[in-house]
Amino acid sequence: MTAAAYLIDLYDTLVVSDWYLWRDRLASRLGLDAQVVSDAYSATRPARSVGAYPDAEADVVAVLRAASVEPDPALVTDLAREETTYFTRATRLFDDSLPAVRALRTAGAAVALVSNCSNNTRPTIVRLGLDDEFDAVVLSFEVGSRKPEPAIYQHALDRLGARGTDAVFVDDQAAYCDGARALGMDTRLIIRRGVIPPEGVSDTDGHQVITDLTALL
Repeated sequence: MTAAAYLIDLYDTLVVSDWYLWRDRLASRLGLDAQVVSDAYSATRPARSVGAYPDAEADVVAVLRAASVEPDPALVTDLAREETTYFTRATRLFDDSLPAVRALRTAGAAVALVSNCSNNTRPTIVRLGLDDEFDAVVLSFEVGSRKPEPAIYQHALDRLGARGTDAVFVDDQAAYCDGARALGMDTRLIIRRGVIPPEGVSDTDGHQVITDLTALL
């Protein structure tokens, strides 16, 4: 039975991009160990995800400083452009993503995309035409709240005109499913075969596991 509303994560749920290739490319360019780059992205992720920095260049400055690299202005401009171009081009939809979303909407459900992300994600949304595929697109850096904080889920529910008890939330991270469950939502933890999210593969934490989005139909 189709729920009234669905909130669906973006990265490693609807789309995939080779973040590790970008990490290794950046590490090589900066002369750093790949783990140092990973740690710098992890350390700055909470702030970048809530729009603490005004644009992609400021995000890069934060990452470089976390990696103990002097943020030379020319380097920052170049890396911000390269990073945004890379992810905009490299990010691709899983084959089941749009068919599942379209089927849910055809069945009468309201569907929102809800993503923890930073400034470089909006160009990807535009390239893939996702604003037209969802009833709402809620990006953490634009609304100033990130999963598992209650505000981002509530923002998405309000955009859909839905209650938590009438909604299903889908994500690849159990902690973010926990946040949705706390608001009364049913949850699905998606663990796609062969995909290793930068945030790691979660324990199930009691959430029903699916391996693709057709399981929602």
